[in-house]
Amino acid sequence: MIHGAVFGFKAMLVPQSKPRPRAALPACRASPGGQQKEDMAKIRLGYDDVKIGVPLTFKIMNESGRTLLNIGYVISSADQLERLVERGVYFDAFEEGVATSTAVERVSVYQLGIAVAEEYEALLAQPIDAAAISRLAGIAEEIERICLLDADAALAMILLHKTPRYSVRHAFAAAILTEVLMRELKQDVADVHRAVKAALCMNLCMLELQDKLYRQEEALTLEQKQAVVLHPQRAVALLSAAGCSDTALLDAVYDHHEMINGSGYARRKKSPDLSLISQVVSLADRYCAVVSERAYRVATPPNIAARELLSRQAATIDPQLSSHFIKVIGVYPPGTVVTLVNGETAVVVRRTLHPLHPVVRSLRSRNGIRYPEPPKRLTSKDSFGIADTASPDHLKGVDLASLWPQVEGEEGAEEHGA
Repeated sequence: MIHGAVFGFKAMLVPQSKPRPRAALPACRASPGGQQKEDMAKIRLGYDDVKIGVPLTFKIMNESGRTLLNIGYVISSADQLERLVERGVYFDAFEEGVATSTAVERVSVYQLGIAVAEEYEALLAQPIDAAAISRLAGIAEEIERICLLDADAALAMILLHKTPRYSVRHAFAAAILTEVLMRELKQDVADVHRAVKAALCMNLCMLELQDKLYRQEEALTLEQKQAVVLHPQRAVALLSAAGCSDTALLDAVYDHHEMINGSGYARRKKSPDLSLISQVVSLADRYCAVVSERAYRVATPPNIAARELLSRQAATIDPQLSSHFIKVIGVYPPGTVVTLVNGETAVVVRRTLHPLHPVVRSLRSRNGIRYPEPPKRLTSKDSFGIADTASPDHLKGVDLASLWPQVEGEEGAEEHGA
């Protein structure tokens, strides 16, 4: 069984009277005259500090002071506010600005995700040393940030973001799903961060082999099979040599192919000796592999992938983790291309509480004519119900970043390049 998780559906509305701890974290810096000067007092965000639909009058930051949301950003839903509060974010007690109409660059959260994925790919082209481990931690933070801003846009990258290197996009996709699952399981910030890093690091010692196997149509050789079995152990050795001493993270990397019934590898561990982090990373790893194409097969549609994973491999997955997985990913997750009962071709952009009825944006009419501005459709309505999944080829020529709302990208871009 999974321990430490709170199960059940979240309330749609967040009560304004819900109490939260008010932790203050004063920070000081030395002034030119040598005296200590109070720079800021970070206060943990509570439900009463923000009004949904009203621009922020202060920046929201994480515990280390990294800006997550700028002044003027609009928190648009109770769910997004709850994710912020549950994560444990802060604002400066002495800062108060006014949201202005000054023009700033606005970017799609999907596009922010692409930028982070490109940084991750560039990092993997370099030797993995202590500096690289530090940069991986920063990339993990950025993944957490884009999931916080728009988890649907982030999840869509699992199906839509394609790069020449399968090994890179697979680990990045698994990290996104890991983040969203860990949040759903109400895990603390440190463990969420640790799990995302584990997903990013799990295959560090088999990147080239993964890319080769992606293109390979014949069966694995004995040497390849041995390399696959040994890659968790080798990844742990590489991370340890680079200065990583986080035992829980290293265990998650080592155990990301273990199964709760002991049928996995490399140590044949089973429940209850497997951490929740390793189980979440393992599930994300398997799902993202199934929904991706290979030289010898097409990608499995996500609705079929989830069903087969949770039925054929049910004995290897904790039942409660399975139920949370379905709640998070749905039957038709963001990025799924579908046909509607009215003949339109659409792409899923938002999950809802009902896994069968996401929000979509229609790309083409039943006659194949492309909509210049893809309209939103509620698939819970009979006239817009989902008839079937469709080929991702329908997305050719579509500006994917335009399918999700934009946020201010100026400061995020500066930090991203730091």
